[in-house]
Amino acid sequence: MGVSFFRRSKQAAAPVPGAVYRRVIFNTVETAQVVAVTEEGFPLPHVRYIARNDMMDGPDRGHPARNIRILSVDSFNRLYGLPQAG
Repeated sequence: MGVSFFRRSKQAAAPVPGAVYRRVIFNTVETAQVVAVTEEGFPLPHVRYIARNDMMDGPDRGHPARNIRILSVDSFNRLYGLPQAG
């Protein structure tokens, strides 16, 4: 019988395509819209998402997806947290 000093965190649910996440960094808002969650070519599930930064990209005017990024599901969840409601 061993004693463990490590606490396992609950596995967060994978983001859903179409979900929108926001975070504030350096007094500007970064918005991430999930395009897909995939395991193709990676050993772990990854999130493909479109990132927009209001300071760099300006107000949303329906620009095409030009800034697609990829992160592991765990990294994405740590960075963005929960999706925006509505």
